Amino acid sequence: MVADNFREIGTRLLTPLARNFPLDPMGISLLSLATAIGAGYCFSQAEAGSVWLLFAAGLVFLTALLDALDGIVARIRDLASKRGDLVDHTLDRVADVIILGGIALGPLVNERAGFAALLGVLLLSYMGTQAQAVGAGRVYSGLLGRADRLVLLMAVPVIQFFFVAPIEGEYLITWMAYTFAIVCSGSALLRFWLIWKFLEK
Repeated sequence: MVADNFREIGTRLLTPLARNFPLDPMGISLLSLATAIGAGYCFSQAEAGSVWLLFAAGLVFLTALLDALDGIVARIRDLASKRGDLVDHTLDRVADVIILGGIALGPLVNERAGFAALLGVLLLSYMGTQAQAVGAGRVYSGLLGRADRLVLLMAVPVIQFFFVAPIEGEYLITWMAYTFAIVCSGSALLRFWLIWKFLEK
């Protein structure tokens, strides 16, 4: 939700690149998925202070950049469509699963925390699309929307690279996973409540 406030600025910055980008929106979406797969693999290999953390952060950055770029290219070239929207949202969820799955399986993260984070993120995303399904429109309310999560997935591995000591017995990335699990689940409940109130009208 916080990072979404800068969406307009990001669109302005990326528009010049989008005008001349050599791939169409589908190609960009698939490239974004490839970088997400790379990020998930790097997270699965990363130990505290490992260069894999920096690789993971860099690939998450590319994933976020390409994810923003595909929609801009689609609008500029008048290629936006419901099928494109379907593909974009589907690949976003696949990317979430791969990145967070890599984190959950990595040596830095308690597996329970990692998979709880994954479930919280998927539940939050589901409530956003369910709002559309019942006619309430796309709901973005709550904390730790996708843009916010991608920012944390870039920043936390870099911090973990330099500060390797556990905090209260857990690495920083595990604390990030706990945060995703709790905050995303809470935000999903908020979205459910907002949709419920909408349907009372």
